[in-house]
Amino acid sequence: MAVYPDILTGETPKTSKLKTWSWGGGIFLLAYFYAYFNALTTGDVNLAKCHELEKAVTAKDAIPMSVSSPGHAGIFCDRAIQLPLLTHYEKVYVYGVTDSAAQDSIVATVRDFHGPQHGKIEVLFFVKENWQPWSDPASGASGGKRGPETAVRVAWIK
Repeated sequence: MAVYPDILTGETPKTSKLKTWSWGGGIFLLAYFYAYFNALTTGDVNLAKCHELEKAVTAKDAIPMSVSSPGHAGIFCDRAIQLPLLTHYEKVYVYGVTDSAAQDSIVATVRDFHGPQHGKIEVLFFVKENWQPWSDPASGASGGKRGPETAVRVAWIK
């Protein structure tokens, strides 16, 4: 059976279907990437919750001072996104707490603060911060960056 092209467009049914699927896939990818980048943006309210979480943990548990942020405990909180459904969760980084009982206490404090009605939290424990400072004597600029770090313990709170 011969397949004849459409008189107006010159397309066969097969190429027409391929075009439709290509456009549909392209629109889906565009919408997904828009949702992904929209999910990446962290609002002030979310950052305030993270800072409250950090304060709650440092009020109850002893955490060594941070190398990267002098005067601040070695605990940091940030929002993360779980793919493919783009669900939010909190990520808590704790530096310098190596005792398992102290780590359990921190996890319990985070669990109590967060409550069961909220989403997931990932708590990562590191032996120390891998902070690599830099400075430029010519301009007087200085700063630092985080080097590769490997968590010694990861705890999920659901």
